[in-house]
Parts: sequence; C-alpha cells; structure tokens
Amino acid sequence: MIPYLLDYANAITALGYLFAVTALFLTLNEKMEFGVAAMLWTWFLDHWDGHVARKTSHLRRPETADFGKSFDGFADFFHGILFPATIVILVGNGTLLSLVASLILILAGAIRLSYFENVGLTADAKFAGIPVSYDTPLMAVLLLARPLLPDSIFPAIAAGAFIILALLHVTTAIHVPPIRGTGVPIATGFAIAGSIALALLGSGIVIF
Repeated sequence: MIPYLLDYANAITALGYLFAVTALFLTLNEKMEFGVAAMLWTWFLDHWDGHVARKTSHLRRPETADFGKSFDGFADFFHGILFPATIVILVGNGTLLSLVASLILILAGAIRLSYFENVGLTADAKFAGIPVSYDTPLMAVLLLARPLLPDSIFPAIAAGAFIILALLHVTTAIHVPPIRGTGVPIATGFAIAGSIALALLGSGIVIF
C-alpha cells in the first residue's frame, strides 16, 4: 500500500493530510485561526494533486490512479466537511443550532461526495452543485471577518452560512467549473495570503 505514495500526485495528497491533522490539532487546542490557516494549505494542495495527476496521467498505472481517487476523496471529506462542522460546533459552544448545522453539513457533504464518485462531472465538464472544497475558504473568510462582527451573533452567522452551503452542495441546479489551469495558482495565492492573515489574527495583530 505504501508504495502508492511514491506517485507524485498521491504524495501531494499525503502532504495535505499532514496539514489537515495539524489543523485539527491546533483548532482543538484553542488556536482556531492557526488551524484554519493550516487547513487552507490542505485545500490548495487538493487542487495541486489533481493538476499533477492530469499532467502525469501517462506515467500512472490504473491501480495507482484508482488509489489516488479514493485517497483524495477521504481528504475532501476531512477538510471540506468534517473540519468545518467541527468549527461550527466549537464557535457555537455546542448549541442546538450548531449541532443541526453540523449534521446537515456532514450529511449533505457525504451525499455530494458519493454522488460525484458515481456520476462525475456533468456533460459540460462542470460540478453539479457547489463542491465541498468551497467550505474551507468560506470558513477562512468568516474567521477573518469575525473581529468586525458582534460575538453574540457570529456563531449563528457561521451556522447559517454552512447550512446554506450544505444545501448548495446537493443541488443540481447549479453547475460550477472545476478549479484548473490558471485557477490552481490563483487558489494557491488566495490560500497563502489567507493563511498569513489568519496567523496574524491568531497572534493578536489587528489586520483591519
């Protein structure tokens, strides 16, 4: 099994897992901004592994590609569903609304990933519904905006935002193009800038 990680794309996915676990560790140790900053690196690496997989498809054996597809899918669940749901519960201090939001998000995310695993892209090479990869950037934006919002309403805003996004995950009325080509370095730039801003915020440095 381990030799599958010698593949370039799978190795990038594995690196993303390391950032994901680090993100969860930091978040559960009351360093939420640093945790989301680390998860942004998992997020942009998730785009790079697909980019590299496409560029090296002629070098990859079918079983390596199949492994990579499943390996990447578990990473999507981790950074796009489980992690945001965890933060919604933490910022909501375990309220009923945070529980409902996390339940809806996890169920919708699981449905979406299962659907994509079996159906794939639409005929026009787009995603049906909003991909779960949009969850981590949304959480980053919400945390960066948190200092501008009253503490009393932020948990409800976070829960409401992810309930809406969860519903958009499972709709087929919206078609979203994959982040490919020039979109990959743009996403990388956003992730790096966002992680720096979150790290500054977590250090107590005012950025607004």
